[in-house]
Amino acid sequence: MKHFYYYMGLACLLGCPLQLSAQETEKAEAPRTHEVNVKLDKTPDGFANHYSAFYYYSGKEILNMRNYLMKTADKVTSLYINPAGGSYAFIDSRKEKNTVMVYRLLEKDWQIGKVGTTKQYKPTAICYSPDARFLYVMGSDSRVHVFSTRKTQEVNSFAINGVGTRLDASANGYFLVASSKEKIQIINLDNQTVRTSIPLHTELRDLAFSSNCKLMAVLTANGACDIYDTKTFEVTKHYDAMGLARKCFFHPENKYLTVVTGDQRIAFINLFNDQDRLYLDAKEAGVNYLNYSKTVKNDIYLAYNTNNSLVFTPVGFLTPNRQERLKDELNRRMDDWMERMEGESLDDYNARMNEESRLRQMRLFEADIATGMAGNILSTSEIKMGNYNAEMSMLTLDFDNMASIYLTVPLNELETFMDVNDLEFVNTKYGLNEKDEFEIVYTEVINKRTGKTYIFDNTERKSLAFLEADDNFVPFEQLQGAKMEQLLLEEIKNNIMQEAQDQNFISDHTKIDVHTKVINTTDASGKSIYNYDVEVSYTVDEEYSATDDFAPGRFKCEESNAALAMLAIVKKALTGDFSKYMVEGKQVKVQITGMADALPFRRTVAYDGCYGDFDQEPVYKNDELTNITVTEATGISENEQLAYLRAMGVKDYLDRNIPAFGKMRTSFDTYIEVSQNKGGAYRRIGVKLTFVDAL
Repeated sequence: MKHFYYYMGLACLLGCPLQLSAQETEKAEAPRTHEVNVKLDKTPDGFANHYSAFYYYSGKEILNMRNYLMKTADKVTSLYINPAGGSYAFIDSRKEKNTVMVYRLLEKDWQIGKVGTTKQYKPTAICYSPDARFLYVMGSDSRVHVFSTRKTQEVNSFAINGVGTRLDASANGYFLVASSKEKIQIINLDNQTVRTSIPLHTELRDLAFSSNCKLMAVLTANGACDIYDTKTFEVTKHYDAMGLARKCFFHPENKYLTVVTGDQRIAFINLFNDQDRLYLDAKEAGVNYLNYSKTVKNDIYLAYNTNNSLVFTPVGFLTPNRQERLKDELNRRMDDWMERMEGESLDDYNARMNEESRLRQMRLFEADIATGMAGNILSTSEIKMGNYNAEMSMLTLDFDNMASIYLTVPLNELETFMDVNDLEFVNTKYGLNEKDEFEIVYTEVINKRTGKTYIFDNTERKSLAFLEADDNFVPFEQLQGAKMEQLLLEEIKNNIMQEAQDQNFISDHTKIDVHTKVINTTDASGKSIYNYDVEVSYTVDEEYSATDDFAPGRFKCEESNAALAMLAIVKKALTGDFSKYMVEGKQVKVQITGMADALPFRRTVAYDGCYGDFDQEPVYKNDELTNITVTEATGISENEQLAYLRAMGVKDYLDRNIPAFGKMRTSFDTYIEVSQNKGGAYRRIGVKLTFVDAL
């Protein structure tokens, strides 16, 4: 029966009556409100999840959160949910043989794959690739066997240095980690070789990657936890006294590492500030699992288990990763600032753009963003007069929630600084320090007793050190080159648009946008590289969408003049001035976005199968990986399917018109967006090309 096992996700759980905890806590213990407790019929041996949908296994059985029995085996030793949510895989252990079984997630007893013990090898561990395209099976033959998830067929295998009993994959697709009693092997999936090995002197308890994949935590039975920088795989932080050290997991914002330190205790370790550590005590024993989940409102909950329950606790008491938020907003503003302004000549643009002006603008933006994030933090500060250095005429003002500041106050004026209530702070600017805490970088302090103003100015501090060290910091020369090439792309666009308008192919109410960007990142070998992004999209004024763009129910590129004009720009660029990036053997990532409006279906629309049948194909919706099915037999009955087929039309166009993609290491990722609004303005496509290690 289809959808026999519908799951209860976190969003559903939060609609249940909430239990408010009134438990008194220690100073270092985390507060708890709105905690949700899901009772489990069995004592869990392990868990797996797809976003907020959780599943568990106990002995021979696999169950969902409503305790519905999904599958019975001889002995379940591991369970993984396909990252796209369409299937699940588990190892069934019977005597000396292991069998990997793969089933549809939402259909009862629908087996779609099986990998058994053979003369060549016995499966010892499994995990999925983060893009849901592959299932990795560790074999007793010291080889990792790679299976396509479409039909569970082996497509590749490669040797490593010994047999792993556990597999973990990083979310960026760079690394596969094979762990055993003796060592941890870090496999570079780009070349399928072991990049490095980490010896183990005690039992491995857990291993986790941060969500940005820049850090890897290794937790061992001796109560130690090492944090590795994945660029070098060198230890950057070491923590002792992790108690029972059962499990670890990074908070999604990568500021805190969460560790199960006791049978009922969970620790939150601030990776920016070793002095900041909070604890949460479970009401019941048996905690040996951790994960995080988000609600539809993006509230973050910690998920952990006890002997007979799965508990969801909000973690709003943790401070946000301010540095990461500042960097994101700073990069967005700098991207806009680097654009050539309307009416700005090329000479004026080049005169405005230089390394000095760029760094100056970054500093201004940084202070502005940090000040906005800080809000009126001074109003909640307890301020005290600190020490006075007579030799330097320097008076210290201490804050209970920020670093101290120093004012130059002559000795003969010191007696007017007897009461902090006489001080008024104006024009205050803030920054962030290495501990991710706010600090004052500029303020004017008015002594209301005398009316005199004293200035604290630390704006020239090395505030951008962490930005320059970040992967997103790109030398000015690289940025300038990309912007010059964007002008070439603009010229190609303008010529094609003018020709299309002259032929009445599209109206002047269609606007096509082009954008280029250089991103400094690190590849799987640890090498710093520059990726080059080229993005093309379009919009059509609502009243002209019926003639220029997709009509309702249409999805082929040939049925949208605006889409064809946009793709003509891509073709002209990649076969012309930008062909230097289309290098045989080089890697290019193609992100195609198909969009649809909210116009409801009154009947099923026929699909002629022109792009093939798609059964549980991985697709990103709202930036979350899920799956989609559309076939000639079933037709089109959902706007998500229309959006997906519009994206497939783009892929078909690129395959047919730009053969160089076939000679490159090309990967396609499909994104779909379905608007809550109706109208042709929401039926569009977009293309983003990322040329890896291109500069």
